[in-house]
Amino acid sequence: MHMKIFCQSYWGELHDLTFSYNRSSTKEPEEETAWETKPRQSLARPGTDEAAMMHTPLAAVVRYDTGNPTTHLFYISTGFKIREVVWRNGSQTNDCLGVTVCPTTSLSVTKWGAGSQTHFRLYYQSRAGTIEEHCLDCNAGTWTKGATLSGPVSPYEDDSPLRGTSLSFINLSQDKPDLRGFFQTARGSLRELSSKGGKWSVNGIGVDAAPFRTPLAAITVEKNKRAAVYFVDSYNRINEVVWEGDWEGSERIDGESVAPGARLAVASLKYIGHDKIRLFSSGLVNVITQRVWTRENETWGEKSTLVDFEVPTQVEVEPGLNPALHLTNPTRDGRRV
Repeated sequence: MHMKIFCQSYWGELHDLTFSYNRSSTKEPEEETAWETKPRQSLARPGTDEAAMMHTPLAAVVRYDTGNPTTHLFYISTGFKIREVVWRNGSQTNDCLGVTVCPTTSLSVTKWGAGSQTHFRLYYQSRAGTIEEHCLDCNAGTWTKGATLSGPVSPYEDDSPLRGTSLSFINLSQDKPDLRGFFQTARGSLRELSSKGGKWSVNGIGVDAAPFRTPLAAITVEKNKRAAVYFVDSYNRINEVVWEGDWEGSERIDGESVAPGARLAVASLKYIGHDKIRLFSSGLVNVITQRVWTRENETWGEKSTLVDFEVPTQVEVEPGLNPALHLTNPTRDGRRV
């Protein structure tokens, strides 16, 4: 099995890190050898029609057809349009979805189903600041406009989204839609969007104030019916809000600070018979770090460094649901804040 993190270099190309592991192994993978950097200099190169805007958000998802993974990566072009890169059976395509977005938008994608019956939902912020949905039902093969989940940006509405808010969406079920999305309001509070039967509603998660444009990363572990949202507080510490039928209030996961402007991503993996939650953040001077939570210990381990890039790298990570691939989105690095 493997997990991927996508990121953007100083010059604008997209890269990935691959973490390989054996789910049936009885040994922990060695962190310093398990991660491999693979530059994709042909992907979204500056000066081409496929070029990515600097600090582009990224979102990725994987589906399986007869056991073979098909990876979808989404980013924003220099013309502020969503582009989709698809890797399938060794081939690569890069297409424009024709959707124009807010220049400060975030991207988030989630799914349910399998094979030709896989359903994708992609979320972004429009030019007016509304949170929008784009839909792909893989048996149909074409993207269509979905729901509008919020009103436009307004300082007078409690649930109005902040322009440039981080977005993080998850699905609580593998075979049907039970969608949850998280965003920050124009007043600084964190809100949850939930959908059942196609109807969306907005609720609080017990966080009434957070730094504006705080990064958000959400995850669900379906087997345990548990969800969690991670954000960064005003002291640059990562906080966790846990849902097990109800939101339980926020709590810092450790005393370590993250870099100003850092982004987060979270992934749930299971190997050596144990659930492990991996939380990624960007650090100062081109470093990606991770924190690992293990169910057997019920604690977060020490922070470790994944990679120190040879070139400056902007990194932002978004949540993923599938162990084979998890998401990373570019943002400002510590040198350029």
